[in-house]
This record gives sequence, C-alpha cells and structure tokens, in this order.
Amino acid sequence: MFPGPGFDPRGWWARAGSGHGPRVPRAVMAGASFLIGFGIIALLVFVQISSTPQFCGTCHLMKPYYQSWKHSKHNQIACVECHISPGITSEVRKKYEALSMVAKYFTATYSTKPWVEVDDAACLRCHERRLLEGRVSFHGVQFDHRPHLTEVRRGLRLRCTSCHSQMVQGVHLTVTVSTCALCHFKGQAANQGLGTCTRCHTIPTRVTTRAGATFDHSQVATSAMPCTSCHAGIVRGDGEVPRERCLQCHNQADRLAHYGERDFLHDWHVTKHKIDCQNCHSTIEHGAGQPGSHPAIDAAGTAGSCGACHGSGHSPQHDLYAGIGGRGVPAMPSPMFLTGVTCQGCHNTGLASDTRVAGLDAGGSPSPAATAVACMSCHGPRYEAIFDAWKQAVDSRTAAMRAQMESSAGSMGLEPPAAWDDAKHNFNLVSRGRGIHNINYAYALLEKAHEQMNQARAARGLGALALPWTSVGGKDPDRCLSCHQGVERKTGTFSGLAFDHGPHLVQAKMACAECHRRHPDRAPGEIVRFAPEACSSCHHRALTTATAAVCFKCHGDVLKRSFTTFRGQFKHQPHLEAGETCAGCHTLKGGDPHPARTKCAECHEGS
Repeated sequence: MFPGPGFDPRGWWARAGSGHGPRVPRAVMAGASFLIGFGIIALLVFVQISSTPQFCGTCHLMKPYYQSWKHSKHNQIACVECHISPGITSEVRKKYEALSMVAKYFTATYSTKPWVEVDDAACLRCHERRLLEGRVSFHGVQFDHRPHLTEVRRGLRLRCTSCHSQMVQGVHLTVTVSTCALCHFKGQAANQGLGTCTRCHTIPTRVTTRAGATFDHSQVATSAMPCTSCHAGIVRGDGEVPRERCLQCHNQADRLAHYGERDFLHDWHVTKHKIDCQNCHSTIEHGAGQPGSHPAIDAAGTAGSCGACHGSGHSPQHDLYAGIGGRGVPAMPSPMFLTGVTCQGCHNTGLASDTRVAGLDAGGSPSPAATAVACMSCHGPRYEAIFDAWKQAVDSRTAAMRAQMESSAGSMGLEPPAAWDDAKHNFNLVSRGRGIHNINYAYALLEKAHEQMNQARAARGLGALALPWTSVGGKDPDRCLSCHQGVERKTGTFSGLAFDHGPHLVQAKMACAECHRRHPDRAPGEIVRFAPEACSSCHHRALTTATAAVCFKCHGDVLKRSFTTFRGQFKHQPHLEAGETCAGCHTLKGGDPHPARTKCAECHEGS
C-alpha cells in the first residue's frame, strides 16, 4: 500500500507547522525550551561543582584522601587538575566515571578502596621544568628526574607516580622512599651497579663524630676507601615477590600464570598502570640500623661479617668486637663497631702489609691479618704508634694473666669454685677473641678475670695475687683512654725534659685534660696546653729541698745543656764539679725554681 495524496514525509511536526493538524501550544514550547535550557545550565553547574575538592570530600570514604590533599603542598590545585588528563576525551570519560561513582555511592554498591591513576601528562602541565633543571637535593640525596622519566630503568619505564605515591601514611603525593630502595638495591651487590653509593651521595668533606670516634671523610676520596668498609648493613631486605600477594588482586588462573614473567608484569603494573611497588614486593630498607646494632657483622655468612671467616655459631671475635658476652662486665661495644666498621674494613687485602693469615673465610680462602696500615688508612700516620701501643699492652696483660691463671689452676680441683669458671670465661674471651678487637672491653675483662681468680683462690684458702700490670685509675671524662690505652707506659721528653706518663696517671691519678686539650680544641702542632714553665706549678710547689736525686728525674740532661742568663751562658757541670748542690742555688720558694740574681754574687764578684 502506497501513501495517498497529501502525504507529507516531514510528519506531524511539519503539518503542525504548516497549519495542517493540531497546533502545539506556545506554553508547551516555552516550557520545553526552559527545561532544556535549565538542564543544560544544571549540567554545567554540576560539572563545575563536581570539579571542586569540597565536592570530592562529601563522600565519607573520600574524607581521608581529601584531608591529606588539604594539608599537602598541592592544596591550591583542584583534584581534577591531576586526576583528569589533558584533553576533552579524558574530561568526558572522567565525568562519566564520577557520575558512576555517585550512583554507586547512593546505591551502596561502591568499593571501600577507591582506585585512581594520575597520568604523567597531568603532572607535566606544571612540572615540565623538572625534566630540564638537572639535579635537585632530596634529604641530602642528589636526584635527577630526566633519566628516571626518559630512560628505561632495569627493563621498565617509570611514571611520575612510580616514585610519588598518591597517598603514603596520610601524606598526599609524596615521595615513596621505599620505592627508591627497591629499584636501587634489589639483586645488587653492595656498592655496585644501581646501588653504587656515589650515584646518589656525594663524598662529604666534613669531620664527623659517632660513638666518641671522629673521622675526616675527606680522606675517603684521597685514599680511595670503599664506602662499605664502614657503611655496611645499611640495606636490609630482599624485595622479593611472594606468590600469595598476587591473590590480593587476582583470582583468574590465566593471570596468575604470568607469575615470574618480570618484564610482562612490570609493563602492566608499572608502565601501563600505577600499582604501588610495595603491593607486590617485600620492603627493602636503606639507612643506618638501630644504635648499637650491626646487621652486617651480626649476620653470619654475609660479606664483612665475623661469620664469613669464623663460621656460624659462637664467635669470640664477634662478641669481643660487639662488647658482649663477659661475665660481671657490662656491655662495652667498640667505637668502631658502633660506627659500622665491618671486619673487612680492617682485614682488607688492599691494606694488608704482611702475608700472615688471620683465618679462613666461608669458602676456605685466607683472610689477611689486620695491621697498623688499616688504622692509618683512615686515621692517618699517627695511628701506627697507637696500634703498636694497643697490641703491646693487651698482649702483655694477656700473657701476665695467663701466667697467674696457670699457677692457680692446680689448686682449683675437680669441682672449682664458680668464680674460677667466670675468670676462665672472661680470660678466654680476650685470649681467643684477640683483645685488640676491642681494647677497652679487653682491659675490663682481664681486670674482672683477675678479681674473680682471687675470689676463687680465697675459696681454696690461697692468698690474693697482685695485679700484674699497672692500672690507670685517674678520671677520664673525655674518654682519652678509649684510644690511648697503654699510655701510662709511655716515656719521652717535653721541651728537653724527661717525661714519664706513669707517675702522672697512676700515682698522681691525674686526668688527661689537666695537661692536654681535646683533639678538636687543639691548635695545629699543640701537644701540651701550657708552656714548660707551667710544670713547676705542681712539681716544685710540693718540694721543700732540691736534691740531685729528685731534680735529675726530670732534669737529667742539664749537664749537657747551657742556659742563657743575665750574666750570659750558664752551665751546670762546672758548678756541680766544684761541689755546689741543687739546693745551693734553687730554693724553690713559692714553687719558683729560678735562683735570685743575688745568689750569683755570693760566689762571683761583679754579679
């Protein structure tokens, strides 16, 4: 059947407009136009309102995200500026997603874990200069954005949000440092590859003090010292991906089958979608450990650890270095232990000056003996004398204590007193652990062992044995003796006068600071804080009569010297040969040893 005459294909509206058929009331037309216009305006207003951060914060599940934004550096930037990528297509898509979220909110079908991605293009609208400005400082680390964003790193291409997390512990868009550690240290040998220290850190030039020990870092570059000699145990964790973590997001067998395909997984999770690295990887920590801990040394079998040479289990070398294991002696870690110096920092083939073998490592390879060269490589040439003094002093005390222990052993019987077992334990800790690993703890252990030995002797009815070494009992608030152990046996000259530390430290119980300033406070070349004349304030004040026996303890070289006086050059030898005595000229009144001018006139005319 075909249309008849008068058929108008334009339909009813055409007939209505031409006067044929019913006419639409103007009120209806006006109302429709109003509703359409109002709808457009309402949509525009809704689009504008929904683009404000305050609108985002009206949903209760978004409140923590809104609060973190509100207190962040981006709180003057609207959410949509970052969460909607540039371009009209992204704008429409995001508005559709937003309306969908509103609908889910009112129908209670929303997820309590909202998910969103921030495209790099959104970040670079404001931060494009980051690619060009070179290195910036972040917590003391020199960082360059360009290679991270423009180059493939470890087989994957990073995004801004790979490092700048969208929310970390309540902070919006901050750097996730755990991601830095994961990329730089996973599967990397210490101070190698991406984990090379100088990739991020510059070698400092300052002098640092830790645990009472000072170190000038400028020597690191000069002597080409490896950072790992001291800074060991600063990377903890392996960053592995437990298979069960995949199940937190996926339960499809085809997706789980990709486990282990590193490049595929990184492309999907990092490059194409922003998945936090820590969602999959276990954490790698970078930085100093807890004070007093030393992960690199405590962990048997790791590079630089005691167990690498001495095997697992009990190690007297480790215990002595860590300052633990003594009976009746408080913990006393070596300052080197506290500063992080590993065993290989001193037992280093590059620093070994002799071919002696200290032990075998886990693979049976020889480990070089540590010598004064290891000390000098960090602390300078003056430490050769300190190392030699330590070695001689601790070996001497150990030998003396061994002799007394052996002489007492026969009297202890088959069931010795408990004090004897304690004495043996402390002595063996020093003897087997090599006392020089921790000189201060070794001294404390030997003195305690001597005390315990005498307790055991008393229990067997034997008399006490005298301490077979000289003990320094003076005050040491500046901890000088932590380095200068054995100084009580050191003799020498001071301004031409014979000097012995023993009487000053042992008998007089003087503190080091009475004559010496702390190293940081000294002027260049200074040894003693005062001029030689100042010694008389102590020495001569206590004397009433000057006798040759007393005077020559310090002034034994006066017969070889001449002195400038008001009469010219003066020599003691002819006066002493003529029968004069020290007291004949030097009256020591008020502690001043210089004779009065009138004294010369008693023998010499014209004086």
